[in-house]
Amino acid sequence: MRYSVKRHILLAAMFAMALAVTGTRASYAANDDTVRESITLSPAGQRLQLDPGDVKQLELTVVNDGATDYTFNLYARPYSVTNEDYTANFTAEAPNANAYQWVQFDTATFTIKAGKSLKVPYTVRVPRNATPGGHYGVLFAETQVKDSTDSTSIARKKRVGSIMYLTVSGTFKMKGSAESPEVAFFQLRPPLTAVHRITNDGNADFVATNTLQVYDVFGARKAEIKREYVVLPETTRKLPLTWTEAPWFGLYKVDVTTEYLDKVSRGTRYVLLAPLWVYLVIAMVVGARIIYALSQRKKLR
Repeated sequence: MRYSVKRHILLAAMFAMALAVTGTRASYAANDDTVRESITLSPAGQRLQLDPGDVKQLELTVVNDGATDYTFNLYARPYSVTNEDYTANFTAEAPNANAYQWVQFDTATFTIKAGKSLKVPYTVRVPRNATPGGHYGVLFAETQVKDSTDSTSIARKKRVGSIMYLTVSGTFKMKGSAESPEVAFFQLRPPLTAVHRITNDGNADFVATNTLQVYDVFGARKAEIKREYVVLPETTRKLPLTWTEAPWFGLYKVDVTTEYLDKVSRGTRYVLLAPLWVYLVIAMVVGARIIYALSQRKKLR
């Protein structure tokens, strides 16, 4: 009897502990949900063509689709890229990354309620001596850390940007070139990939439209992927194309087409998409055939 009572007490204690742990987890989850912070900025990028001396009134839309109110700051920074993968650089003072200096916000700090959006005006003033061609910058909206008495909490900011592609009117050069598409014949696993490189030899950006079309051995089109890329002046950009839904095995004809300025660059390649063990089996079969052929030749001698 005493053993039974002790056992029931022990089970009750374990049950209470389980409830406590469950309740704590639920409480944390609820707290995480109520303080979830999210910020979105629209448009993600904006193309402008202005004359020297122009003044343009524009606006950004900041969306708070999170669960808490917050304060955010607006500011502008230079925009350039550092390699053919177009890694963004928001600090380098490149010669044509000066459009951020022409941006003015009437107010730089705002508070936005959860689930609301806010339109924020700003002004672009192009200097009268601005050189013709492309000028670039990025506009950032960044949440601000709330005051907290908890010294153990980690302060985090969220930042989103809108790239400004601004072309100053006048005499400038629009010129570009394309390399042959790179499509490896042997590809070990999905996705099927291709790469095309475009070089901008001018001093204003342009848009390149890249299209990947994939056909099976019977000529039936299996996929078409189309993407647009902005190519900045005096840079080479790697334009990757990917067929993510490719099966694990197949022989395909791949057509890569890139349209830019008034030019069209095309290339056709074949791709054998198969795992490594398939290539090993093929190599073993070919090797066996070669050995057999050599042995037969020796017998004939």
